[in-house]
Amino acid sequence: METIMEILVWLAGPVVGAVIGIFTNYIAVKMLFRPYREKYIGKWRLPFTPGIIPRRQPALAAALGRMVSEKLVCEEDIKRALLSDEVTETVVNAILALPPVRESGEMLLSGTYDIQREKLLNLLTDKIVTGIAGLDLNDLLTREGANIAAGISQRNPLVGMFLNEGTIASLAPTLTERILAFLEGDGKVKLHALLDAEAAKLEEKPIGEMFGTREEVAPVLASVYHRLVSDHADNIASRFHIAEIVEKRVTAMPPEDLEKLILSVMKKELNDVIQLGAVIGFVMGIFTTLINMI
Repeated sequence: METIMEILVWLAGPVVGAVIGIFTNYIAVKMLFRPYREKYIGKWRLPFTPGIIPRRQPALAAALGRMVSEKLVCEEDIKRALLSDEVTETVVNAILALPPVRESGEMLLSGTYDIQREKLLNLLTDKIVTGIAGLDLNDLLTREGANIAAGISQRNPLVGMFLNEGTIASLAPTLTERILAFLEGDGKVKLHALLDAEAAKLEEKPIGEMFGTREEVAPVLASVYHRLVSDHADNIASRFHIAEIVEKRVTAMPPEDLEKLILSVMKKELNDVIQLGAVIGFVMGIFTTLINMI
């Protein structure tokens, strides 16, 4: 009986120490996350509420944002990722897989495609008419007409007596006037119809086939994509605002979800801390028992 009592005396201290250690560390780990929010008695906030991580969540979010943007994913990493073969191939294939121009336009413009198409055709028609009208048609007709007349005179001198440079020069102003009047009237209508017909042909082609076969277009698209990304990589990377995104997401995360996130990574380590409390408590209990025996 005395032997049993001695054993119990020897074990009591270490066992109690282990229980206290594991319980203390368990509470400490829980206090990292809980309570999730402030607790009040009347207007008085209870100390240690909320838990350490919920209370420091904004600072943690800012630190994580800086670490991710400066150490884990920097601008050079983004540029390298954008220029990788996999991303380049994905972009090129996406462009080549786009449906015909009309279908793509209707999807992008949400029902206003025909309106925008007509505006574009009118703009092109006006630009062409304005460009032709801006030429010195009188001089152009005189010069080119004289060249034609000279060629005719060499082949048929009799006709050349009547159709010469002087005749062409006298007719040029009238022809210029007629051409400009035609452009502003029926000519503009016919030009618009011609552009409309050509646009209709292009609209039926898939975007990837507008400029050649897939094998011909793919390298060109890849080259253009690489050049654009290389020229604007710094600007593109800076637009990601990685630090701000991480900070906002972590700050807005409910404390419950933040606890789950951290535990999904550190659960084993935190359990080890709790178990370590039991080991330390057990060892301290042995030392306490030895000291009391002495």
